[in-house]
Amino acid sequence: MIGDLFHLVVLQPMINLLVVLTHALWGSFGLALIAFTILIRVATFPLTLRQLHQTRAMQQLQPRIQEIQKKYSDPKRRQEEMLRVYREAGVNPLGCLGPMLLQLPILIGLYYAIRRTLPESPEALEALSAQLYNWSYIQRAVPLEEHFLGLDLRAFGSEGLGGLVMVILVGLTTWLQSKTTVSYAADERARAQQQMMNWMLPVMFAFFALNFPTGVSLYWVVNSIVGIGFNIAVYGIPALKIEPLFHPPSPVPAAVGPAPSERGHAVRPATPTESRTRHGPSRSKRQNRRRRT
Repeated sequence: MIGDLFHLVVLQPMINLLVVLTHALWGSFGLALIAFTILIRVATFPLTLRQLHQTRAMQQLQPRIQEIQKKYSDPKRRQEEMLRVYREAGVNPLGCLGPMLLQLPILIGLYYAIRRTLPESPEALEALSAQLYNWSYIQRAVPLEEHFLGLDLRAFGSEGLGGLVMVILVGLTTWLQSKTTVSYAADERARAQQQMMNWMLPVMFAFFALNFPTGVSLYWVVNSIVGIGFNIAVYGIPALKIEPLFHPPSPVPAAVGPAPSERGHAVRPATPTESRTRHGPSRSKRQNRRRRT
């Protein structure tokens, strides 16, 4: 059931879109992959921009988060205060995961789409024809050319010098993208873990690229380059004095500490009207009533 849904919603539309782009871009499957990557990034740009703004807002809130961690020893109370700060600033820590989670089905779908769109045998070509929509523009486009700039987009990254070059580029561009992303770690331990992840992710994706078609590596390299551009547009490059193009609104100031009822605020003296409302008639009126009686 899940496999059929994945095929209908992700895989088959992806195959047909790649065929259409290849036919429109002079029969170049490599250019089709680059255009496909840019289309995906443009379509998800609002989600990506929101994720980058959330990351930057969390970075700005780190001084308050550090104050909370120093002030409260109770983990439950500390968590409540941190969530209150995030809520008042309009920040959702999980909002940074959206684009990352979206990449997973795209990578899986692209893996199978390349294997089926660039068939290696007549039987596989016949199976590809069954995946195509009944549109003459698409039907006339197959078979597709699998080479691009000397790369065999169908071969795995471990096969040949071109594949190994793409594996290195996958690791390098992933590392550069992490370096252009701001860090919002709250303490030294979290910062150390994040630094470790900044090195582990490039190695992990490079390892995956060894076992993926080179076309998937091309997609990831272009995707990382576009991501680097987005990071520079949102965060700038402080070392080079490059200002960001997109300035998100500053987080709503959130006070650190207990709730207002627990902060010992000074009580404003009650006005005469409020005093009468709280305590009943004034003293002079009570005396007048006693005289008349």
